[in-house]
Amino acid sequence: MLEGPVPHGARSVSWPWYHHILTNELTKEARQLLAAYSGISSSQLEAHIYSIRDKAWGIFPWPCVGEFWFLSFGLAKHPLYKSIVLPRLRAGQTLLDVGACLGQDLRKCIFDGAPATNLFASDLFPEYEELAYKLWRDRDRLPPGHFFADNILADNATFTSGPLMTTLGPGSVDILTATMFLHVFNYENQLKTATRMLRLLSHKPGSIILGSQAGSIDFGEQTLKPPFHRSETGTKRTIFRHNPESFEKMWQEAGKATGVPLKISAVLLAPADLLAGADSSFDRAVKKRRYEELADMEL
Repeated sequence: MLEGPVPHGARSVSWPWYHHILTNELTKEARQLLAAYSGISSSQLEAHIYSIRDKAWGIFPWPCVGEFWFLSFGLAKHPLYKSIVLPRLRAGQTLLDVGACLGQDLRKCIFDGAPATNLFASDLFPEYEELAYKLWRDRDRLPPGHFFADNILADNATFTSGPLMTTLGPGSVDILTATMFLHVFNYENQLKTATRMLRLLSHKPGSIILGSQAGSIDFGEQTLKPPFHRSETGTKRTIFRHNPESFEKMWQEAGKATGVPLKISAVLLAPADLLAGADSSFDRAVKKRRYEELADMEL
């Protein structure tokens, strides 16, 4: 999705995913973090968010940026966050957030008591580091050196010599998280990203990759909508949407390619109105139990 320059017209604020007014995006959790962690007063809060969002939109007009997803703490919503992630971070393990955008998940970890020392973030755009500091106002608590501007889809020589592999190093990360990230790629690039993530992950038993992505009951490539539907050369762009079975199969393929034994679990959650019309293979109660079982996994 990122090959070549920003598509013509993509930065227009007329796209439906560019929200002009904050509504339910500014949750109680976001207000709390921006007030208690960042020290932003309620009178300044909305203007501060709009300003940061528009600067991020200028870097790259991701739909998630237009929709203020940097105010959503996806990692904290994961069933393993309180039971596995936070206790391990407090015990000194390392975490890398891939596709971190403005580093919201790292800030939530710090706010919840994880030491900043072993928290790291990576994204393609180096401008995100400074913009994240402007959003969260925490340069004193998360000093420079914790953000790596790197292209996880670069050719092997470039990736191997890049900051993730040379500064963090292969096999150096205990916990790797990717929230709303993999689904922006086609299957080939998702698989490539997964293998790169496994190269960074510690191969000690219990090391973990977790996150959340957009999914679908019916897996497969989907053509992107305008203005992202064509590459610079006119080639059709697609993204791959997984169901749990296809997602687990992809990770099995990545584990086989890297020689890393994996225990894999994926769950598809969907609105109740969608589930009501699904067949018996997508029973809501079964999916709910599988989701809850993640919290009890023996890692």
